[in-house]
Amino acid sequence: MDEKCRLRPSRSVRASQVDAADADSEPLLLHAQQYTVLRLAMTARKRAAVIQLRDQGRIDDAVLRQVQARLDIEELRLSNPKPID
Repeated sequence: MDEKCRLRPSRSVRASQVDAADADSEPLLLHAQQYTVLRLAMTARKRAAVIQLRDQGRIDDAVLRQVQARLDIEELRLSNPKPID
């Protein structure tokens, strides 16, 4: 997967912000959605930072792929929350 495809979290963050605006009537739901938006934004920033480290030669491609795989898992976990019963 190329690096341009990995810049998708910003779209997820924007979509989550729209969802959060619809949740004004439920404070707990709003809090959970705001937390998710924040975590997705942090994941996007981490992804950009690790790419910058690779570009600077401070880490190699193998390390980049390992970190990106972990960030992918985190992003999936946050993007597809399990419904609360």
